[in-house]
Amino acid sequence: MSQEPELPPIPHPPSPGRVYVLRVWNEPGVLPGGSAWRASLREGTLGERQYFASIDDCIDHLYGEFTRRDRM
Repeated sequence: MSQEPELPPIPHPPSPGRVYVLRVWNEPGVLPGGSAWRASLREGTLGERQYFASIDDCIDHLYGEFTRRDRM
């Protein structure tokens, strides 16, 4: 088994992070013969809650947020 390569040291302190509140639940009987996983996401404790029809939609949203903020 190979070891993972060691990461180089961080040249400067990381920028301030983000805190998200993620809620995930399962809704039975939503799909024919099955259930669906849903998600909601809120930035911090004061941010507006966003709802997602699937966990994939939530992850796509987070990925977009992270890459958009990296370009700023």
